[in-house]
Order: sequence, then C-alpha cells, then structure tokens
Amino acid sequence: MKTLFLNSVLFTLKDQAVRDNKYVLIFYTWLSKLIENGQLDKNDFLLISTDERTLEFIKTTPKCLAYLLSQLKCPYAFKIFSAPETLLDGMKIRYTPHDFKQDVFMYMDIDILIMKSLKDILYQTAQGNLYVCTEGTLRDPNYGADMSATDDPGYTSALFMLTGKNIQNELFRKVHESYQDKNYYTLDQPFFNRAVYHFAHNNTVLTRVHSFNGHGWSKRDTVFLNCGGEPGNSSLHYDKIQEVLCYISVGLY
Repeated sequence: MKTLFLNSVLFTLKDQAVRDNKYVLIFYTWLSKLIENGQLDKNDFLLISTDERTLEFIKTTPKCLAYLLSQLKCPYAFKIFSAPETLLDGMKIRYTPHDFKQDVFMYMDIDILIMKSLKDILYQTAQGNLYVCTEGTLRDPNYGADMSATDDPGYTSALFMLTGKNIQNELFRKVHESYQDKNYYTLDQPFFNRAVYHFAHNNTVLTRVHSFNGHGWSKRDTVFLNCGGEPGNSSLHYDKIQEVLCYISVGLY
C-alpha cells in the first residue's frame, strides 16, 4: 500500500492581525474535507507549515481545531516558520524540503477542497517522478511570466506531487534559484513553472482529477476542487469557498 506525506501552508503576514486573516477559517474547512474524504491512515503524515502567531490563534479561536485533529486517522505535526513580511516570502515556504519517509510527497494549497480519496492517485505514481497539474499555457503570464511565451502547458503551484527526496531537493533548489522580487500577479508560480521545465514531469495524473473553479468538474473523477482566485485575498477566497460549500450541499459538486 502506497503512503502519502501531505504538506500545506497557513501563514499570517508579519504586520497583519491573525483574526483578520480569513485563511484561518479556510484552513478549518480544508481540514474537515480532508478528514471527510481524504482517507489518510496511520501510515500517512500531514504536515502544516505555519508561523507561531497563527498556530497560537488557531489553537484557541474558534475551538474546533482540537476536535478536527482528533478525527484525523494519520499522524500530523505543525512546523513553525518566521512570519513572512510579504506574500512572495510566504509562498517560498512551499519550497522547503522535508524529510519524509512515505512513498509520495504532495503539496496542496488550503483553498483546494478534497472531494474524493487521495489514495487512488498514489497508485498512479512511480519512483523518481514529478507530477504537476495543467491550468493554462506559458503564453499566460500567470504561469509563463518568467519564461518565453509558448503553447506549452502552464502549471499551478498550488498542487503537485513527487516521489523521492532527490526530486524534492532539486526542484525546490531550482525554484529558489529563480526566485526574485518581480511583482508577478501569481507571485511564485512563474518561478515554479521555470523550475518544473528543468525536469521530466507528468502532467496528466493530477490534471485529470483537478477542477479549477468548476472548470473540468466531474462527479466521477474530480478529487481536487480548486477554489482559486486573487493571490493573498483571503476574504475573496473565503466567500468563494462558502458558496462552493452550498453547491456541494445541494449536490451540484
């Protein structure tokens, strides 16, 4: 049975009040959908990368975190980072190598709702590979701003998988090499795309089970319902996810 190391990031900017950060509420929703549908077990692992102020806040306000964590079937941990000064600095936390022993490493943003088991995807992976999810092309600056504009696929940095620590280390090193303060709308995503194209990669396994804001949705196949929007706008993301939860409740998704 293949096992999963799942990582996600929740942070509050250094000069922001945690209670004004709607990503905290989004995190509770994301975690509840992971518990409901993800089917992680004792051999898997969940790691939440966060900052100290955010962690202290979510432990107490509201009081549902302890109960949600008690419903997880897998071990979990919080890894503390310094509160970032900018969104771009915060996104860099995604590319921190972790010492995992599971078969598959997956990074996922917390505005991606998990609609089906994560386990089936693991059996489509092979050792030493990188798996990315197509959303557009490199002609779109949201993906290709740091590269030549071509019709090659453009990949989201919100969801990816890899098998093997060497792939993780090399990919993240390449992202860090590209990282600059260029004020791209999608922040780190163009740097992620530049890094990905240094490696052989698979762009079908995740793409066929991913829906971006309902596009490509399939009740039979969709595992990841990505509620993406303006990067860093927590209120917009929160409102969108509340709307999506209503649609889920009445069976549209």
